[in-house]
Amino acid sequence: MLKLKIQKEPYWLELGYGVKVKVKPCTSSVFYEAKAYMNSKLAELAKTYKANKEAGIEDGTAESIENPVKREALADRFLLIGLGIAGILEWDGVMEADEDKSAPLTESKIDELFSNFWAVAENFRTQYCGLREVLEAEKNVSLPAQNGTSAMGEDTVSDVTKTEKSSVRSTNADI
Repeated sequence: MLKLKIQKEPYWLELGYGVKVKVKPCTSSVFYEAKAYMNSKLAELAKTYKANKEAGIEDGTAESIENPVKREALADRFLLIGLGIAGILEWDGVMEADEDKSAPLTESKIDELFSNFWAVAENFRTQYCGLREVLEAEKNVSLPAQNGTSAMGEDTVSDVTKTEKSSVRSTNADI
C-alpha cells in the first residue's frame, strides 16, 4: 500500500563531511527535470563525439561513448547532477578550493562537489531519492514475465527432475 502523503516543504539533508543541503521535495517534476538535464548532457557528448570522429580527432570521448559501462556511469553522473540542480535550494559546508569562503550554488559547483566527493554524491542520492528507489524496487518485483503469462518472482525451489518410474509409491526394490 502507498500513502500519497509526500513532504511538501523544503528540508535539510546531512551529507557528511560537514556538508548540508536544503532541498525541495523530490517530486516527479524534479526527477523529470533532472532526467532532461541528463539527456541534454548525453546529447551534447554524442554531438561532440560525432564531430570529432568525422574530423579524425581522438579526445577520449569515444571511450566514454562506445563503452556501455562508462556510458551508463556518465548517465548516472549527469542524472545526479541534474537532481542537484533541480532539487538543491541552498547548501552549507561547501567551500571554495582556494579561498576560505562558501562556494556559490551553481551547476558547475554541484558538478565539482559530486564528481570529486563520491561519498557526498552517494549520500545525496540515497537520501534524496531513496523513496523513489524503494517504489521502483517494489514495482519491479511483480512485473509480468517476458512471455506475458504471469508475474515473475524469485524461484523458491528448483525444478523437479523426472524419474523413469511413474509410480508414486516406493518399495525397497526401487532402491
